[in-house]
Amino acid sequence: MSWQKVVGIASIAAAAVILAVVFTVALPKPGGTTIVTNNSAPSQRDNSTQQIRNIIYSVKFECGTISANEGPLRPGHYDTDIGIFNKQDFPVKVQWSATANDGSNTNSILKTSQPQGATGIVCKDLRQVLGNDEGFVEGFVIINVPVEPGLLGSLSNGSTVLGRAVDINILEVQAFYTANALDEIPRSTLVDKITFTIVNDTSGKIPAEVIGIVLDTTVPSAMNEISEPEAKVKGALAEKYGLSQQELASVQIEIKNVGVGVGTMIDDHAISLSKIMPQASG
Repeated sequence: MSWQKVVGIASIAAAAVILAVVFTVALPKPGGTTIVTNNSAPSQRDNSTQQIRNIIYSVKFECGTISANEGPLRPGHYDTDIGIFNKQDFPVKVQWSATANDGSNTNSILKTSQPQGATGIVCKDLRQVLGNDEGFVEGFVIINVPVEPGLLGSLSNGSTVLGRAVDINILEVQAFYTANALDEIPRSTLVDKITFTIVNDTSGKIPAEVIGIVLDTTVPSAMNEISEPEAKVKGALAEKYGLSQQELASVQIEIKNVGVGVGTMIDDHAISLSKIMPQASG
């Protein structure tokens, strides 16, 4: 064998050794999964296979009254109702805490949600843990499901790592928001129903077909109020037909009957519902 062939064979063998050291080797892992290793670099932890330890739902809340134009929210009354439903057929441990804007987290409250069980967190609960019983407060509620051994495995055929297609939505979490823009919360009020007849009108602004027939109007009332029904009726006529004080003075009316009833303030409010999706953390 010539010396050229000997040198060539030696070079090929050396190259094979170098390639075996430098290139990645795939080793089979029990269960059919392949582990990728690299003999030329230090072993590093792959974040895509980091174990899931917590499933977290972050929910915005707004509670209380804004009485001036000091912020992006218009003046009104705001309320939040957070619903938590355990979709599973086994108990799930749930931890929740609250943090107000520019504040710190409260202590966590631990609950066990029974299979197909539901619970809620409302503004009263949030004010209690935050120590806020007046004014307006907003922030976030952090709902955490600690991942115990076997929890996700029972849902995903044993796959419990970040970066894989795992259904981690253990709970159904929804936030229901209401906002009312009235100065006061809607409530029942007293009203006077006054039956009357317009006897005469010299202004010509009141239609002739309503002169002399029985009419009625409903006006706000109050407990222990002393008022004149005729003045209330004339005030309603002045507003409806644009009568001046001089024109109103020439209008003659006759009061037939006055009754007391219950009315409800007009409710100017908005509602919205938001479904909260979870995030996994290691």
